[in-house]
Amino acid sequence: MHEYVIDESLRSNPLHVLLDRRTRHDPYPVLAELRAVSPLRTGDGSLVVGDYENCLAVLRNPAMGSDTLASAGLRGVLPGERQELLDSIFFMDPPDHGRQRRLISKAFTPRITDRFRPWIQGIIDELIDGFRHNGEFDAVDDFAKPMSMRMIGELMSVPSADLDMLREWSDQLALAAEFPALVAGFRSTAMFHPEDFARTDRTGTAMHAYFADLIHKRRRDPGEDLLSSLLSTRDRGDSLARHEVTNVLVTLFAAAHESVTNLISNGILALHRHSDQLAAYRADPSTGRLLVEEVLRYDAPVQLTARVAVSPTVVGGLDVEPGTIVILLLAAANRDSARYPAADEFIADRRTRTMQLAFGAGPHFCIGAAMARLQAELALRAVAERFAEFEVAEESLAYRRHVVVRGLSSMSVRFHL
Repeated sequence: MHEYVIDESLRSNPLHVLLDRRTRHDPYPVLAELRAVSPLRTGDGSLVVGDYENCLAVLRNPAMGSDTLASAGLRGVLPGERQELLDSIFFMDPPDHGRQRRLISKAFTPRITDRFRPWIQGIIDELIDGFRHNGEFDAVDDFAKPMSMRMIGELMSVPSADLDMLREWSDQLALAAEFPALVAGFRSTAMFHPEDFARTDRTGTAMHAYFADLIHKRRRDPGEDLLSSLLSTRDRGDSLARHEVTNVLVTLFAAAHESVTNLISNGILALHRHSDQLAAYRADPSTGRLLVEEVLRYDAPVQLTARVAVSPTVVGGLDVEPGTIVILLLAAANRDSARYPAADEFIADRRTRTMQLAFGAGPHFCIGAAMARLQAELALRAVAERFAEFEVAEESLAYRRHVVVRGLSSMSVRFHL
């Protein structure tokens, strides 16, 4: 896959350094510099926000919309129609967003989420049993990625024979998550290659066709899965239309796979690099939920997002006019020492009342957060408990090119039972 293109037209934007592959292994010094001057106006009038207080305020501000690509300043910048992307609940504003979210939330109740606990544990056990005698595994390809994919397959009752195909599509579609925030942040598509858009178009079209066909089959033969639940959900006499269910499935499939894979692999790496915290967790496994929250805070799988002002507002004392693009550096906010003591340290059982922002906040708070947390908690517990010792081969670390989402493409782990 191509690296980002960093031409002279982008270098005047303070975010351009995040595109540099040399920043990828550790973007946090750069994010700290941006947080220190937050909020910061760019030359084109956008706003970059990296401190916790203002990031949270923007996420909760009704004057801030999520439909950045449809805003007057960006309409037409992204090549092609991109209607399927714009129809995603991620980039939808009221009233459509509230209506769809209300209906989708009924399929993600705590009762439904907890029902999958034994399935998740079974998948984890089977995967570990597959490589436990090898003394080594790739935390991404052998564990986090197949675990996430199989769990989504269970959730949606996707035929197991289709999972490899869907995993390939999901990896390709992850790039689509970069488009809205980066195009909005730079008001340009210059960092992308034409093939990036063409590949995403092909993949998106194929996934929509696949899930549309799956919906047709499930209407005739409903089951206990998420898809059947979405098709049968009713609220105030309302329901999701077929094309809405298709968009929801594609969005959830790609987002869930990406977030869970990165969360688990980032967590394994953090435990390897902080052996004292691994020992503390092993001494008290009941802190598993705290561990997951700390991984989300310390090395967030989603690093930044974008909003657009839909009415006049104020951010950090600065007047913001309608149409202004606001880039929120969630990963920078999560390491704000004004909210987190020893913010750059990884503390497995950190106790705080400050909510980490990796899953966002406000109307667009991640709808699948509970499911992602549960998968990560069980996966990290299994690694800590089933391997007496484990060590990440640092030379094996390879980060994907992405900026909006942060994740590894490979990570070799050696272990002793």
